[in-house]
Amino acid sequence: MLNKIKCLSVVMPAVMSIMTLLFLTGCVGLESANSPKETFVLPRAYQEVYQLALVQAKECWSDGGDLPVKGQLDSAARTAQVFVTNGLGSGRYGQVDIRALDDKNSEITVRLAGVNIWDAAALAAMHEALQFGVWTCTRYMPSARPANKK
Repeated sequence: MLNKIKCLSVVMPAVMSIMTLLFLTGCVGLESANSPKETFVLPRAYQEVYQLALVQAKECWSDGGDLPVKGQLDSAARTAQVFVTNGLGSGRYGQVDIRALDDKNSEITVRLAGVNIWDAAALAAMHEALQFGVWTCTRYMPSARPANKK
């Protein structure tokens, strides 16, 4: 009986983690109403933006390395993409799409799931990391945008 209790104490947390992951897979996505999204242009080559986004995503979006961060660079199309998926690889929590406008300027679109660490603050931190060239999981710079008054 004691062995069964010990076994359950080991197995149950793993089962709960898997069930939570499966639940989030169905409820979280980049196209939901809660998904923050921003498109902006920076004076950086798309390859440089790609490298910065990859580092930022690995440091800040991978949840301590538990979630895979992947990247794709297409030199012919002059585009790149960085994204983080759930542990099963089927759903995306964050994505950065990069397109070269010319040799020195890129258009960037950042989309996040809008839950947990993939929220508006993470979007602002990604923007700053790409703009200033230093990864940061926290937004440090004040916003130049006017505050929304209600």
